[in-house]
Amino acid sequence: MWRKLAVICAAMAFAPVASAQSFNAQEQSEIRALVRDYLVRNPDVIREALDALQERVNDERWERVKSDPRDFAMGPADAPITIVEFFDYRCGYCHAALEWVTELANSRSDIRLIFKELPILSPESMEAARAQIAAMPQGRYWQFHQALMGFTGDLTSERIDQLARQSGIDVTRMRRAMESPAIMNQLEETHALANDLASPATPLFIINGEAISGFDQERLEERIREAGREARRQR
Repeated sequence: MWRKLAVICAAMAFAPVASAQSFNAQEQSEIRALVRDYLVRNPDVIREALDALQERVNDERWERVKSDPRDFAMGPADAPITIVEFFDYRCGYCHAALEWVTELANSRSDIRLIFKELPILSPESMEAARAQIAAMPQGRYWQFHQALMGFTGDLTSERIDQLARQSGIDVTRMRRAMESPAIMNQLEETHALANDLASPATPLFIINGEAISGFDQERLEERIREAGREARRQR
């Protein structure tokens, strides 16, 4: 009875001002004192509330990460497992992960892959990321991604153009689109999001909401198996 009363009082105490106006000042003070006394005696309630709040924050953050329509994605939209990769085209560990990521794309119909450019290593990284985003409307993202990620030499402007051309991209159109302020805005938002999720290092994988920094294939595959089990339990 006491717990029920306290919960009701808490709802009243923290309700919008319009609702609180139905109580006079003395009644509001008594309600707040009652709620405070209850919370002091039952601190687990606060921990439960904080845990619930953190879970909600994590869910909302994950929704933002996986639902940006500007990102390139492969795999069914309703796949039970979603993997988001933050990457830099000059990142050696990202290069090492390319074969594994490609294998997932080719062999797993239960996985959706989402790609986010995070150019943090060099001006070359930034130019390559801008080129990739600018070329995306031409429909050759995956081909260009593989070409850029597979190249290990100096990623000069001339080389970026060459790789784009070999990927079937109109380079003149790409270069013109690269001047759009929207591209830099997107990259800045991606960097802020990565910073919010974890240390902004590359590669950063997010698998059904859980962040894994670096290319640790064993750990990544274990998380994929775990995410699959979680999805099956929720059916």
